[in-house]
Amino acid sequence: MKALWAGSGLGLALLSLSACAPQLQPQSVEVWEGTGRVLLREQSYRLTFSADPQSHQLAGTLENRSSGDRFQASGTLLPVAEGAELTAQITASSGARLSASVLGFGVSGVALKSDALLTGRVAGEVFKGSLRVNGVAYPLELRRVR
Repeated sequence: MKALWAGSGLGLALLSLSACAPQLQPQSVEVWEGTGRVLLREQSYRLTFSADPQSHQLAGTLENRSSGDRFQASGTLLPVAEGAELTAQITASSGARLSASVLGFGVSGVALKSDALLTGRVAGEVFKGSLRVNGVAYPLELRRVR
């Protein structure tokens, strides 16, 4: 009888400890598709990310479907009245790099793709914002796919 009583006490202790543990909410994956005009050319984009509902941190990828390039996206998705503000650093990561020299002068390890900053507002099923590349902001509009 004593062993049974000790076992049920342990079960109660574990049950009370699990009630104090933070509850993790599953992060859903969001997919947005649309177009933007960069350097006078219309480009097709797909933004795929998940956002932590507690910290509002987002992580994902931005794909330029016109060129086939993929970039890492990390930033925040902050709730505001009637939507959310999205700010993400777009990083070219480990793409092709240029190394060249002419008459002893040159460059080494220069990324061929530029990093960018994606900012804008989500209102319902539409994201309207801009993609800032090399200091120039280009308009971008995406629609939620799922």
